[in-house]
Amino acid sequence: MKFCVFGAGAIGGFVGGMVARGEADVSLVARGDHLSSIRKNGLRVITPDDEFTVSVPATDAPSDLGTQDVVFLAAKAHGLTAAAEALQPLLGPDTIVVSAQNGIPFWYFHAHSGNFDGHVLQTVDSGGKIAAAIGNQRVIGCVITSSNTVEEPGVVRNVGNRVFALGEPDGTLSDRVNEISMLLTKAGLEAPKTEDIRGDVWVKMWGNVSFSTMAVLTMSRLGPLVEGDDLQALGVKIMKEVQAVGEALGVTFRAKIADRLEGTRRVAGHKTSILQDLEAGRPMEVDAITGAVVEIGRLLKIETPMIDLVYALMRQRAREAGLYPEIGFDPLSYG
Repeated sequence: MKFCVFGAGAIGGFVGGMVARGEADVSLVARGDHLSSIRKNGLRVITPDDEFTVSVPATDAPSDLGTQDVVFLAAKAHGLTAAAEALQPLLGPDTIVVSAQNGIPFWYFHAHSGNFDGHVLQTVDSGGKIAAAIGNQRVIGCVITSSNTVEEPGVVRNVGNRVFALGEPDGTLSDRVNEISMLLTKAGLEAPKTEDIRGDVWVKMWGNVSFSTMAVLTMSRLGPLVEGDDLQALGVKIMKEVQAVGEALGVTFRAKIADRLEGTRRVAGHKTSILQDLEAGRPMEVDAITGAVVEIGRLLKIETPMIDLVYALMRQRAREAGLYPEIGFDPLSYG
């Protein structure tokens, strides 16, 4: 199997490194000093119980790699419009794209059984350009629970967890989901298959919209946000608003907020990916995560006052740092 990781940063590098030790023919699309180091020294992966280096083809030009069987798309949500065009040389008629972004994915309303089937969220995929370029029929959804960092160029560290839930947008347990789940499992990752990948999306959104946002506003690791009564209470209020929006779309939350809090405590020392982006001067994922919930809330006529507040604050924080990718759409004024 030809398996390409497009966006081989912290998450993508970890996945690519783990899978490369198996039978798949792995390649990486990366950039900058990280790419240069991988080409020169290989990709070094550090986990709590192992450390290894793999040598795999790495490039910033996807045309170097040719058609792939699977593209693990780990690019940031705000970079997907450009990524969708850049990865065209990797796509053949049967290529599977594993969509592994934080936030509400661009394919969310594809094969959706609700009233909004086919709806395009402007905070996520302005004008439907991403879906048109990739093709929703190629997509398998992936919801990641795994904390990783790029420790230095060419070196990725897994801090904790390695869960990569997989599911078809239409809810079927397809052969291709089974195949990719088996591949990731053999690589040492946890890859549960689900008939309700959107439910997994919303459970992860609990943390993305609450504590990840609060981490940016406070420049804090996760521990102080979940261990102190005052900030934990704010996080819970945000999570309840997230749940109200998700349930209005027909989502069943298969976990409890208390479970999510406990999971956050287990990685108390971790810096969220969006805080890592802020500190590193990289564009920040604001709209496809927090902004998307605001947009959906407006669509459903559900009030989200705490989410509106932290979204407005975080958007301005990103603008002040010069790291906000403007989308030409304001969900706070929508509806």
